[in-house]
Amino acid sequence: MCRAFLLCMILLAACTTDRMADIEQLKKDLSAAESASQQKQHIENFMRQVRLTGTPLIENDTTVIYLYQGPNTRVRILGDITQWADEIDMENIMGTDLYYYRGVHPAEARLEYQLLVDDGPPITDPLCPYMVLSGLGGHSELAMPGYPYPSVLKAVRDGAPGDYTRVTRHLLPIGIMGYATEVYVYTPPGYDSLNTHHPTIYVLDGQDYIEYAHAPAVLDNLIESRELEPVIAVFIAPPNRHLMGMPNRSTEYGMNPDFARFMAEEAVPYVEKHYRSLDHPSARLVAGPSYAGLASAYISFQHPDVFGLGYSQSGYLSFGSNALIEAYRQARTKPIRLYVDIGLYEQMVGQGWLPDDDVNFLRANRQFREVLTEKGYDFVYREYPEGHTWGNWRAHFIDALSHFFPPGGHSE
Repeated sequence: MCRAFLLCMILLAACTTDRMADIEQLKKDLSAAESASQQKQHIENFMRQVRLTGTPLIENDTTVIYLYQGPNTRVRILGDITQWADEIDMENIMGTDLYYYRGVHPAEARLEYQLLVDDGPPITDPLCPYMVLSGLGGHSELAMPGYPYPSVLKAVRDGAPGDYTRVTRHLLPIGIMGYATEVYVYTPPGYDSLNTHHPTIYVLDGQDYIEYAHAPAVLDNLIESRELEPVIAVFIAPPNRHLMGMPNRSTEYGMNPDFARFMAEEAVPYVEKHYRSLDHPSARLVAGPSYAGLASAYISFQHPDVFGLGYSQSGYLSFGSNALIEAYRQARTKPIRLYVDIGLYEQMVGQGWLPDDDVNFLRANRQFREVLTEKGYDFVYREYPEGHTWGNWRAHFIDALSHFFPPGGHSE
Protein backbone atom coordinates (compact mmCIF):
# COMPACT_ATOMS: atom_id res chain seq x y z
CA MET A 1 0.00 0.00 0.00
CA CYS A 2 2.75 2.48 0.92
CA ARG A 3 4.78 1.54 -2.15
CA ALA A 4 1.74 2.10 -4.42
CA PHE A 5 1.05 5.45 -2.75
CA LEU A 6 4.68 6.54 -3.25
CA LEU A 7 4.55 5.58 -6.95
CA CYS A 8 1.34 7.55 -7.35
CA MET A 9 2.93 10.64 -5.80
CA ILE A 10 5.99 10.34 -8.07
CA LEU A 11 3.79 10.12 -11.17
CA LEU A 12 1.72 13.10 -10.00
CA ALA A 13 4.86 15.17 -9.51
CA ALA A 14 6.12 14.25 -12.98
CA CYS A 15 2.81 15.26 -14.57
CA THR A 16 2.87 18.53 -12.67
CA THR A 17 6.41 19.27 -13.84
CA ASP A 18 5.63 18.52 -17.52
CA ARG A 19 2.22 20.19 -17.75
CA MET A 20 1.68 22.93 -20.29
CA ALA A 21 2.42 26.44 -19.08
CA ASP A 22 -0.83 28.02 -17.88
CA ILE A 23 -0.88 31.81 -17.60
CA GLU A 24 -4.05 31.88 -15.48
CA GLN A 25 -2.65 29.33 -13.05
CA LEU A 26 0.53 31.38 -12.80
CA LYS A 27 -1.47 34.48 -11.85
CA LYS A 28 -3.28 32.49 -9.17
CA ASP A 29 0.00 31.10 -7.85
CA LEU A 30 1.55 34.56 -7.71
CA SER A 31 -1.47 35.97 -5.89
CA ALA A 32 -1.33 33.18 -3.29
CA ALA A 33 2.46 33.37 -2.79
CA GLU A 34 3.50 34.40 0.69
CA SER A 35 6.92 35.82 -0.21
CA ALA A 36 8.91 37.31 -3.03
CA SER A 37 11.02 34.16 -3.16
CA GLN A 38 7.89 32.04 -3.68
CA GLN A 39 6.77 34.34 -6.50
CA LYS A 40 10.19 34.06 -8.09
CA GLN A 41 10.02 30.26 -7.88
CA HIS A 42 6.57 30.21 -9.53
CA ILE A 43 7.87 32.36 -12.40
CA GLU A 44 10.94 30.17 -12.85
CA ASN A 45 8.79 27.02 -12.94
CA PHE A 46 6.42 28.64 -15.42
CA MET A 47 9.21 29.79 -17.73
CA ARG A 48 10.81 26.34 -17.58
CA GLN A 49 7.55 24.95 -18.97
CA VAL A 50 7.35 27.72 -21.58
CA ARG A 51 10.79 26.90 -22.94
CA LEU A 52 9.81 23.26 -23.46
CA THR A 53 7.28 24.25 -26.14
CA GLY A 54 8.15 27.82 -27.05
CA THR A 55 5.62 30.56 -27.68
CA PRO A 56 2.92 31.40 -28.53
CA LEU A 57 1.36 28.98 -26.05
CA ILE A 58 -1.54 27.00 -27.50
CA GLU A 59 -4.55 27.06 -25.16
CA ASN A 60 -7.00 25.36 -27.54
CA ASP A 61 -7.80 25.12 -31.27
CA THR A 62 -8.39 28.86 -31.62
CA THR A 63 -6.74 30.55 -28.61
CA VAL A 64 -3.06 31.25 -27.98
CA ILE A 65 -0.95 33.23 -25.52
CA TYR A 66 1.81 35.52 -26.80
CA LEU A 67 4.43 35.98 -24.09
CA TYR A 68 7.48 38.15 -23.46
CA GLN A 69 9.84 38.40 -20.49
CA GLY A 70 12.05 41.42 -19.87
CA PRO A 71 12.55 44.56 -17.72
CA ASN A 72 10.59 46.89 -19.98
CA THR A 73 7.78 49.42 -19.77
CA ARG A 74 5.85 48.52 -22.91
CA VAL A 75 5.67 45.53 -25.27
CA ARG A 76 3.52 45.41 -28.42
CA ILE A 77 2.69 42.91 -31.17
CA LEU A 78 2.92 43.84 -34.84
CA GLY A 79 2.00 41.33 -37.52
CA ASP A 80 -0.59 39.61 -39.65
CA ILE A 81 -3.18 39.87 -36.91
CA THR A 82 -2.90 43.67 -37.08
CA GLN A 83 -2.37 43.64 -40.88
CA TRP A 84 1.08 45.12 -40.06
CA ALA A 85 -0.59 48.51 -39.71
CA ASP A 86 -1.64 48.63 -36.05
CA GLU A 87 -0.09 47.41 -32.81
CA ILE A 88 -1.47 45.41 -29.89
CA ASP A 89 -0.25 46.17 -26.38
CA MET A 90 0.66 43.16 -24.26
CA GLU A 91 -0.50 43.18 -20.65
CA ASN A 92 2.01 43.19 -17.83
CA ILE A 93 1.46 40.74 -14.98
CA MET A 94 1.68 43.07 -12.02
CA GLY A 95 4.88 42.77 -10.02
CA THR A 96 6.67 40.68 -12.67
CA ASP A 97 8.66 41.18 -15.86
CA LEU A 98 6.16 39.09 -17.85
CA TYR A 99 3.93 40.47 -20.61
CA TYR A 100 1.21 38.52 -22.39
CA TYR A 101 -1.64 38.77 -24.88
CA ARG A 102 -4.41 36.23 -25.44
CA GLY A 103 -5.20 36.00 -29.16
CA VAL A 104 -8.12 34.25 -30.83
CA HIS A 105 -7.46 33.16 -34.43
CA PRO A 106 -8.96 30.74 -36.95
CA ALA A 107 -7.99 27.16 -36.18
CA GLU A 108 -6.35 26.79 -39.63
CA ALA A 109 -4.42 30.08 -39.54
CA ARG A 110 -0.68 30.52 -40.00
CA LEU A 111 0.44 33.96 -38.86
CA GLU A 112 3.68 35.90 -38.71
CA TYR A 113 4.55 38.63 -36.23
CA GLN A 114 7.22 40.72 -34.55
CA LEU A 115 7.49 42.42 -31.16
CA LEU A 116 8.06 46.09 -30.38
CA VAL A 117 9.85 46.48 -27.04
CA ASP A 118 9.75 50.00 -25.62
CA ASP A 119 11.01 52.35 -28.36
CA GLY A 120 13.24 49.80 -30.08
CA PRO A 121 12.93 48.42 -33.63
CA PRO A 122 10.76 45.37 -34.37
CA ILE A 123 12.32 42.08 -33.25
CA THR A 124 11.47 38.42 -33.56
CA ASP A 125 9.95 36.76 -30.50
CA PRO A 126 12.90 35.43 -28.46
CA LEU A 127 10.69 32.67 -27.00
CA CYS A 128 9.36 31.49 -30.37
CA PRO A 129 11.44 28.74 -32.04
CA TYR A 130 9.99 29.33 -35.51
CA MET A 131 10.96 32.05 -37.97
CA VAL A 132 10.38 32.90 -41.65
CA LEU A 133 12.81 35.08 -43.58
CA SER A 134 11.87 37.86 -45.99
CA GLY A 135 13.46 40.87 -47.68
CA LEU A 136 12.50 42.88 -44.59
CA GLY A 137 14.16 40.53 -42.10
CA GLY A 138 12.81 37.70 -39.95
CA HIS A 139 9.26 37.16 -38.70
CA SER A 140 8.25 34.85 -35.87
CA GLU A 141 5.75 32.22 -36.96
CA LEU A 142 2.58 30.87 -35.36
CA ALA A 143 0.91 27.84 -36.94
CA MET A 144 -2.47 27.16 -35.33
CA PRO A 145 -3.40 23.54 -34.46
CA GLY A 146 -5.52 23.09 -37.59
CA TYR A 147 -2.90 24.37 -40.03
CA PRO A 148 -1.58 21.52 -42.26
CA TYR A 149 2.14 22.33 -42.21
CA PRO A 150 3.90 21.00 -45.35
CA SER A 151 6.26 18.25 -44.24
CA VAL A 152 8.91 19.37 -46.74
CA LEU A 153 9.19 22.75 -44.96
CA LYS A 154 9.30 21.56 -41.36
CA ALA A 155 13.09 21.23 -41.43
CA VAL A 156 13.53 24.96 -42.20
CA ARG A 157 11.11 26.41 -39.65
CA ASP A 158 14.09 27.80 -37.74
CA GLY A 159 14.55 30.48 -40.41
CA ALA A 160 17.55 28.98 -42.22
CA PRO A 161 17.89 30.52 -45.71
CA GLY A 162 17.82 28.46 -48.89
CA ASP A 163 21.04 28.08 -50.87
CA TYR A 164 22.11 28.08 -54.52
CA THR A 165 23.71 24.62 -54.72
CA ARG A 166 21.01 23.21 -57.02
CA VAL A 167 20.84 26.06 -59.51
CA THR A 168 23.09 27.36 -62.30
CA ARG A 169 23.54 31.10 -62.77
CA HIS A 170 23.18 32.68 -66.22
CA LEU A 171 23.37 36.30 -67.33
CA LEU A 172 21.01 37.03 -70.20
CA PRO A 173 22.52 39.68 -72.51
CA ILE A 174 21.21 43.23 -72.85
CA GLY A 175 18.10 43.28 -75.00
CA ILE A 176 14.56 44.62 -74.83
CA MET A 177 14.90 45.91 -71.27
CA GLY A 178 18.19 47.71 -71.88
CA TYR A 179 20.12 45.80 -69.20
CA ALA A 180 21.36 42.27 -68.59
CA THR A 181 19.16 39.92 -66.54
CA GLU A 182 20.36 37.42 -63.97
CA VAL A 183 18.61 34.02 -63.90
CA TYR A 184 19.17 30.82 -61.92
CA VAL A 185 18.13 27.55 -63.54
CA TYR A 186 17.13 24.40 -61.65
CA THR A 187 17.06 21.00 -63.35
CA PRO A 188 15.29 17.97 -61.85
CA PRO A 189 17.10 14.95 -60.35
CA GLY A 190 18.44 12.71 -63.10
CA TYR A 191 18.31 15.44 -65.75
CA ASP A 192 21.89 14.88 -66.95
CA SER A 193 21.48 11.12 -67.39
CA LEU A 194 18.16 11.16 -69.27
CA ASN A 195 17.40 12.62 -72.68
CA THR A 196 14.02 13.93 -71.55
CA HIS A 197 12.23 17.23 -72.12
CA HIS A 198 10.37 18.85 -69.22
CA PRO A 199 7.79 21.54 -68.49
CA THR A 200 9.30 24.78 -67.24
CA ILE A 201 8.27 27.23 -64.54
CA TYR A 202 9.45 30.83 -64.86
CA VAL A 203 9.57 32.35 -61.38
CA LEU A 204 9.66 36.12 -60.87
CA ASP A 205 11.37 37.45 -57.71
CA GLY A 206 13.48 34.38 -58.33
CA GLN A 207 16.18 34.83 -55.69
CA ASP A 208 13.55 35.33 -53.03
CA TYR A 209 11.99 31.98 -53.94
CA ILE A 210 15.41 30.35 -53.64
CA GLU A 211 16.32 31.94 -50.30
CA TYR A 212 12.96 32.38 -48.54
CA ALA A 213 10.84 29.62 -50.12
CA HIS A 214 13.64 27.01 -50.45
CA ALA A 215 12.21 26.28 -53.89
CA PRO A 216 15.06 24.10 -55.27
CA ALA A 217 15.03 21.83 -52.20
CA VAL A 218 11.23 21.70 -52.26
CA LEU A 219 11.25 20.74 -55.95
CA ASP A 220 13.81 18.00 -55.30
CA ASN A 221 11.67 16.60 -52.49
CA LEU A 222 8.38 16.67 -54.43
CA ILE A 223 9.91 15.12 -57.54
CA GLU A 224 11.77 12.39 -55.68
CA SER A 225 8.63 11.50 -53.68
CA ARG A 226 6.66 11.36 -56.96
CA GLU A 227 4.27 14.11 -55.88
CA LEU A 228 5.34 16.27 -58.85
CA GLU A 229 6.49 15.49 -62.35
CA PRO A 230 10.08 16.54 -63.10
CA VAL A 231 10.22 20.23 -64.06
CA ILE A 232 12.83 22.82 -64.96
CA ALA A 233 12.63 26.03 -62.93
CA VAL A 234 13.98 29.39 -64.07
CA PHE A 235 14.36 31.88 -61.21
CA ILE A 236 14.48 35.39 -62.68
CA ALA A 237 16.05 38.13 -60.55
CA PRO A 238 14.83 41.73 -60.84
CA PRO A 239 17.48 44.46 -61.09
CA ASN A 240 18.51 46.25 -57.87
CA ARG A 241 16.96 43.56 -55.73
CA HIS A 242 15.32 45.03 -52.61
CA LEU A 243 16.67 48.48 -53.48
CA MET A 244 14.93 51.68 -54.54
CA GLY A 245 17.43 52.44 -57.34
CA MET A 246 16.14 52.31 -60.89
CA PRO A 247 15.52 50.03 -62.67
CA ASN A 248 13.96 47.67 -60.12
CA ARG A 249 11.08 45.24 -59.76
CA SER A 250 8.59 48.12 -60.15
CA THR A 251 10.10 48.77 -63.58
CA GLU A 252 9.37 45.21 -64.63
CA TYR A 253 6.25 44.13 -62.78
CA GLY A 254 3.89 47.11 -63.18
CA MET A 255 2.18 45.74 -66.32
CA ASN A 256 5.17 46.64 -68.46
CA PRO A 257 4.63 45.35 -72.04
CA ASP A 258 8.39 45.45 -72.69
CA PHE A 259 9.03 43.11 -69.78
CA ALA A 260 6.28 40.78 -71.00
CA ARG A 261 8.00 40.77 -74.42
CA PHE A 262 11.35 40.10 -72.75
CA MET A 263 9.88 37.05 -71.03
CA ALA A 264 8.28 35.68 -74.20
CA GLU A 265 10.89 36.68 -76.81
CA GLU A 266 14.19 36.55 -74.91
CA ALA A 267 13.97 34.55 -71.67
CA VAL A 268 12.08 31.56 -73.09
CA PRO A 269 14.21 31.21 -76.26
CA TYR A 270 17.40 31.48 -74.18
CA VAL A 271 16.28 28.75 -71.78
CA GLU A 272 15.07 26.47 -74.55
CA LYS A 273 18.38 26.86 -76.39
CA HIS A 274 20.34 25.68 -73.34
CA TYR A 275 17.91 23.25 -71.65
CA ARG A 276 15.55 20.47 -72.69
CA SER A 277 12.35 22.42 -72.10
CA LEU A 278 9.04 21.38 -73.66
CA ASP A 279 8.06 23.80 -76.41
CA HIS A 280 4.35 24.23 -75.74
CA PRO A 281 2.32 26.90 -73.86
CA SER A 282 0.64 24.25 -71.70
CA ALA A 283 4.08 23.27 -70.40
CA ARG A 284 5.16 26.81 -69.38
CA LEU A 285 4.13 28.45 -66.13
CA VAL A 286 4.94 32.02 -65.08
CA ALA A 287 4.58 32.63 -61.33
CA GLY A 288 5.30 35.25 -58.68
CA PRO A 289 4.09 36.89 -55.44
CA SER A 290 2.61 40.33 -54.78
CA TYR A 291 3.81 42.75 -57.50
CA ALA A 292 5.24 39.73 -59.33
CA GLY A 293 1.84 38.04 -58.99
CA LEU A 294 0.34 40.94 -60.94
CA ALA A 295 3.10 40.54 -63.54
CA SER A 296 2.51 36.79 -63.84
CA ALA A 297 -1.19 37.23 -64.58
CA TYR A 298 -0.32 40.03 -67.01
CA ILE A 299 2.41 38.12 -68.90
CA SER A 300 0.21 35.06 -69.49
CA PHE A 301 -2.62 37.38 -70.60
CA GLN A 302 -0.32 39.22 -73.04
CA HIS A 303 1.43 36.12 -74.41
CA PRO A 304 -0.89 33.11 -74.10
CA ASP A 305 0.86 31.56 -77.12
CA VAL A 306 4.01 31.27 -74.95
CA PHE A 307 2.78 31.02 -71.35
CA GLY A 308 -0.33 28.88 -71.15
CA LEU A 309 -0.20 28.80 -67.35
CA GLY A 310 -0.14 31.68 -64.85
CA TYR A 311 0.09 31.74 -61.07
CA SER A 312 -0.58 34.87 -59.01
CA GLN A 313 0.34 34.59 -55.32
CA SER A 314 -1.21 37.44 -53.31
CA GLY A 315 -1.19 39.44 -56.52
CA TYR A 316 -1.16 43.24 -56.46
CA LEU A 317 -4.28 43.21 -58.64
CA SER A 318 -5.53 46.57 -57.37
CA PHE A 319 -2.62 48.19 -59.23
CA GLY A 320 -3.60 51.10 -61.49
CA SER A 321 -7.25 51.15 -60.37
CA ASN A 322 -7.69 47.43 -61.11
CA ALA A 323 -6.18 47.88 -64.58
CA LEU A 324 -5.42 44.19 -65.14
CA ILE A 325 -8.82 43.09 -63.90
CA GLU A 326 -10.47 45.47 -66.37
CA ALA A 327 -8.20 44.23 -69.16
CA TYR A 328 -9.37 40.68 -68.52
CA ARG A 329 -12.98 41.91 -68.42
CA GLN A 330 -12.78 43.78 -71.73
CA ALA A 331 -10.77 41.27 -73.79
CA ARG A 332 -11.78 37.99 -75.31
CA THR A 333 -11.07 34.98 -73.13
CA LYS A 334 -7.48 33.85 -73.59
CA PRO A 335 -6.43 30.16 -73.84
CA ILE A 336 -4.69 30.12 -70.45
CA ARG A 337 -5.15 28.32 -67.16
CA LEU A 338 -4.70 30.32 -63.97
CA TYR A 339 -4.12 29.70 -60.29
CA VAL A 340 -4.86 32.58 -57.91
CA ASP A 341 -4.51 32.62 -54.13
CA ILE A 342 -4.71 35.31 -51.46
CA GLY A 343 -4.58 35.64 -47.67
CA LEU A 344 -7.49 36.79 -45.54
CA TYR A 345 -5.06 39.11 -43.71
CA GLU A 346 -4.21 41.04 -46.89
CA GLN A 347 -6.61 43.96 -46.69
CA MET A 348 -4.06 46.63 -45.72
CA VAL A 349 -0.95 45.67 -47.71
CA GLY A 350 1.59 48.47 -48.01
CA GLN A 351 -0.51 50.97 -46.09
CA GLY A 352 1.37 54.25 -45.93
CA TRP A 353 3.30 53.81 -49.16
CA LEU A 354 0.79 52.35 -51.62
CA PRO A 355 -2.17 54.50 -52.76
CA ASP A 356 -5.07 54.14 -50.32
CA ASP A 357 -7.28 52.54 -52.97
CA ASP A 358 -4.65 49.86 -53.64
CA VAL A 359 -4.03 48.36 -50.20
CA ASN A 360 -6.96 45.91 -50.13
CA PHE A 361 -5.43 43.01 -52.06
CA LEU A 362 -8.12 40.61 -50.83
CA ARG A 363 -10.91 42.69 -52.34
CA ALA A 364 -9.11 43.04 -55.68
CA ASN A 365 -8.42 39.31 -55.89
CA ARG A 366 -12.09 38.57 -55.20
CA GLN A 367 -13.02 40.95 -58.00
CA PHE A 368 -10.58 39.14 -60.28
CA ARG A 369 -12.24 35.83 -59.39
CA GLU A 370 -15.62 37.29 -60.42
CA VAL A 371 -14.25 38.39 -63.80
CA LEU A 372 -12.55 35.06 -64.43
CA THR A 373 -15.83 33.30 -63.69
CA GLU A 374 -17.82 35.63 -65.96
CA LYS A 375 -15.33 35.14 -68.81
CA GLY A 376 -15.27 31.37 -68.49
CA TYR A 377 -11.59 30.94 -67.60
CA ASP A 378 -10.17 27.62 -66.42
CA PHE A 379 -8.84 28.68 -63.01
CA VAL A 380 -8.36 27.75 -59.37
CA TYR A 381 -8.97 30.35 -56.64
CA ARG A 382 -7.97 29.88 -53.00
CA GLU A 383 -8.15 31.99 -49.83
CA TYR A 384 -6.15 31.18 -46.71
CA PRO A 385 -6.13 32.60 -43.14
CA GLU A 386 -2.62 34.00 -43.66
CA GLY A 387 -0.89 37.27 -44.47
CA HIS A 388 1.28 38.86 -47.15
CA THR A 389 4.35 36.83 -46.26
CA TRP A 390 6.85 34.30 -47.53
CA GLY A 391 5.57 31.69 -45.12
CA ASN A 392 2.27 31.88 -47.00
CA TRP A 393 3.84 31.82 -50.46
CA ARG A 394 6.36 29.04 -49.92
CA ALA A 395 3.68 26.64 -48.67
CA HIS A 396 1.04 27.31 -51.31
CA PHE A 397 3.59 27.37 -54.12
CA ILE A 398 3.58 23.61 -53.52
CA ASP A 399 -0.20 23.44 -53.99
CA ALA A 400 -0.10 25.26 -57.32
CA LEU A 401 2.76 23.19 -58.71
CA SER A 402 0.95 19.99 -57.75
CA HIS A 403 -2.13 21.28 -59.58
CA PHE A 404 -0.34 22.18 -62.81
CA PHE A 405 2.25 19.39 -62.89
CA PRO A 406 0.96 16.19 -61.28
CA PRO A 407 3.00 13.01 -61.72
CA GLY A 408 2.82 11.56 -65.21
CA GLY A 409 1.88 14.88 -66.79
CA HIS A 410 3.79 16.62 -69.59
CA SER A 411 7.24 15.02 -69.49
CA GLU A 412 8.41 13.22 -72.64
